[in-house]
Amino acid sequence: MKQTPSIDLFCHVVDNFGDIGVCWRLAKTLAEDHGSQVRLFVDDFKTFKRIERDLNPELVQQFLHGVDVLRWDDATIAAQFADDVPLGDCVIEAFACHLPPVVIERMKAAKPAPVWMDLEYLSAEDWVDNVHAIPSFHPETKLQKTLFFPGFTVKTGGLSREQSLMERRDAFQKDEAAQNRWRAEHGAPPLQPGVLDISLFCYDNAPLEDLVHGIAAANPGPVRFLIPDGVARPQQDRLAEALPPGVTLHVLPFLRQDDYDHLLWTCHLNFVRGEDSFVRAIWAGRPFIWQIYVQDEDAHLIKLRAFLERFSQNLTSQDAETLAQFTVMWNLGGHEGEADSVTRQFFAALPRLIPHARDRAQDLAGQPDLATQLIRFIQAQTP
Repeated sequence: MKQTPSIDLFCHVVDNFGDIGVCWRLAKTLAEDHGSQVRLFVDDFKTFKRIERDLNPELVQQFLHGVDVLRWDDATIAAQFADDVPLGDCVIEAFACHLPPVVIERMKAAKPAPVWMDLEYLSAEDWVDNVHAIPSFHPETKLQKTLFFPGFTVKTGGLSREQSLMERRDAFQKDEAAQNRWRAEHGAPPLQPGVLDISLFCYDNAPLEDLVHGIAAANPGPVRFLIPDGVARPQQDRLAEALPPGVTLHVLPFLRQDDYDHLLWTCHLNFVRGEDSFVRAIWAGRPFIWQIYVQDEDAHLIKLRAFLERFSQNLTSQDAETLAQFTVMWNLGGHEGEADSVTRQFFAALPRLIPHARDRAQDLAGQPDLATQLIRFIQAQTP
């Protein structure tokens, strides 16, 4: 059996938390579940600190959760990729972040060269199956490089998932006392029969006010929104002044990754955004609505519809259409004259979406996870 490869992972934080969220989960899983030696280079420790409280932003290098975490700056890169410092067996640039020139030069000089991979963004589009994990030669460096695509089929790199995740989720969701302890520690009210708890993690352009009023009209019982601190703050402030009857807002501290999982696990419905929280909502096995990151020429809507079509398999055509309409409405900022009707239809379908979300999570958990597939690919490419 081949030894577990060592990995150098580079993350450039573009904005928000998706890039570092994905990379940090992956780095920890590679180290903790597979025993890989991982060096994670990150250029924005301030954002990183928001999701990992143990990080010390004043240090340029530290060891956390089995991962060697380093600041991505010129001095650190020069020291870590000096001629006398070993390269990783694999170098991964996350989301085409572009490796520093000194790293490229070390890779070109190495015999054999390390496996070079570009970890791409997650997509449910069909074309991903045909381009995933096909090595090709980089025209400038003459090194072999591979595009590695996370995805939803066995022909892709799969989804990020720790080996113990589903067992931990199930244990927590079956234990009401554990849920209420977690809630008390993080400023959330305890579970209460007949009350709908909704987690909300959205971009500032989301139609939050329309959503809250629409849900208040569509749902017959009390509704509580649990919102991590800082999310849609201007809209929160306006809402707080005139909340509809039966609706309360509860602002939680901004949560580290493990705690965010617990928030998703304890809520009945989750609104999520980007990529990292989107994948974690899938594993929560609870109904969720995804706000995708906006791209030029509405390319994101193609990706959104591709996911909805794939995820809605086994739903009736009516429920699939209801889920799609509500999700697209949330992403487009609402449809004047239609929002109330779409919201009512969604909440009428919610009892059927609950077991569906659980079943889809279980189906996807039957596929190899992203870290496992990365390790297997690297091992297959090395002598």
